[in-house]
Formats: sequence, C-alpha cells, structure tokens
Amino acid sequence: MTPVPAQVAKFRSLINGYKISQIIMSLEKLGVFNAIGDGLTDINEIAARTGVNAGRLSLLLNAVVHYELLSKNGDSYKFSNDAAVLNPSHPASQNGYIRFSENVRDKWVGLKDLVTEEVTGDLGKVTGGNIEETRNFISAMHVNALPQSKYIVENYDFQGRRVLDLGAGSGVFSIAIGHKYDSSYGLLFDLPGVAEITKEYLAESDIGDRFSVVAGDYHKGTPEGQFDDILLFAVAHQETPSDLESLLLSTKSKLKPGGRLFLTSFFLEDNKTGPTFPALFAVEMIVMHVSGSVYTFSEIENALSNAGFSFERVDAIPGPATLYVAS
Repeated sequence: MTPVPAQVAKFRSLINGYKISQIIMSLEKLGVFNAIGDGLTDINEIAARTGVNAGRLSLLLNAVVHYELLSKNGDSYKFSNDAAVLNPSHPASQNGYIRFSENVRDKWVGLKDLVTEEVTGDLGKVTGGNIEETRNFISAMHVNALPQSKYIVENYDFQGRRVLDLGAGSGVFSIAIGHKYDSSYGLLFDLPGVAEITKEYLAESDIGDRFSVVAGDYHKGTPEGQFDDILLFAVAHQETPSDLESLLLSTKSKLKPGGRLFLTSFFLEDNKTGPTFPALFAVEMIVMHVSGSVYTFSEIENALSNAGFSFERVDAIPGPATLYVAS
C-alpha cells in the first residue's frame, strides 16, 4: 500500500500540473521564446522586447529553468544545451504544439458542461474553420510526426510506388517518402481549408513535380485510380465505427493487388484505462470532435479484418502511436 504522504505528493503533482503548462503557454504567447531564439538573453532585454515587467517575467522563466527547459546564469537565460523543444529554430521545436495546446486548453475548461449536456466538440476550427487554429494544429502535428515519418521511410520501401496520403495535414509522411525515394509519386488529400496549408509545406520541399495536393472530403469520395500505398496517419480516431468501416472498405478497394495500407492512431487496451496518452486522448475527443472515438487494439484489428485486410502490428514506431501495416 502506498503511504498517505506519497499519495498526497503524487496527487498534488497531478492537480498542479496546469501551472507549468500555463507558464509555458504564456511565455510563448508573449514571444519570449522567439526573443531568446533571436539571441536576447538578458532579462531586461527580453522584457523590453516583449513589453512586460522584468521582475515578473523572471519568475516565470525561473520556473521553466527548474524544469530544465532553459538554463540561467545570473540574469541571463538561454535554451538548455540538450533542450530543443522551446527553440523556434530547432527542427524538433514544440512551439506550434504549445499554441495548439492553448486552443485545446480553452475547450477543456468547459469539460463539465460537455459531459453533463451530452454534447461534444467540433474539429471544424482546426480543419479550416479558423485559419490561425488550423495552422497551429497542423504545425503541432507536423513536428510530432517527424520521428514517425523517419521510421516509416527507413523501414519500408516506397521506390516506384504511387502513394495516396489521406488526411495528409502538412504532408510530412509523403514529403519524407518523396525525399528518400526519388521514383515515388502520389497525391496528398485533405479538406479544402487544410489543403491550402498542405500546399505551402509541399512547396517548401523539392518533390512538387512528383506529388500534388488534392482538396476534398474522403467521406464523399477519394481520388480516382489505384494506389500502391495508402496512408491513414492519425485519422482513425476521427471516425465513428460506421464511418471507419466505410473508410477501410473504400481504402481496400483503392489498393492495387499487393498494395499496403499504413495506419496509425492511439489505441487503448481492452479495459480502456491505459496506456496514459490514449486514455487522456479519449477524453480530449469529447472537447475536440463530435465523431471522435479512440479505439482499442481489438476494435481496430477487428475493423481491419472485417474490411478484408491482413495486417501486422508495429509498436516500435516513435511516440504514443501504434502502426498497422495491412494488405
């Protein structure tokens, strides 16, 4: 049995977790991390750039130093040598995720009402309804998907294959495929409000002659033709069971003989109390998406089987996601 003092300490750590989150979100919104990234380190310089009180700002920065996300020397603050997440210029920067999390936090505040009124959120604002929220969402998903995209291209061969990227977002997976495999080609498909941002990411790559962006809604149909590979990354949890069934059947019909479906999401154990990230993400679906559903491993595997797929489960992929490769 865990001693009561240890229970209290653990509980207080949980209940007070919002405090450091709020500090980091506030510093991001004030432009403090951009200022440090631009080379300003002295507290007075940072305060002058951001238009805040230096004494109060130092208290926020000191808390971030405590969590080893910044380093401090006198009145000077810098990014820690091994901390990439707050540095806007680092490839692994989480600044977009911070901004997205602030949007989500505002929705979580109304969780009690969402539960008692039996209504739920809508992904509309982050899928084109609000351009700022959509950009924050896409930026956050892009950075978090980079390690997964690297895993995919290092472990699976896409040479000469035609790819359909459904719910492409930033196109991070297709871009990684296109960079590594110079004879790969295909289409990136997403909702009109997202597709315009997808085009921007694709324009910054050097694969625009082989990959293109198509706007549409896969609930109403997907691009014509057959594909060697179809990507469904972080899409399944957006669908109701019936819509997921229809999507998987449609996907199966679009694959060439021997073609592959790559599917990731955040899956629960059968009792639905873990792992940690999917258990919390299941609640986030209440505040974010009216049709959202975090599936168990058994549920997604049954759905794949019912759609006629044989599959392998891959848990080694970076992050809290699991990959299914099906054919």
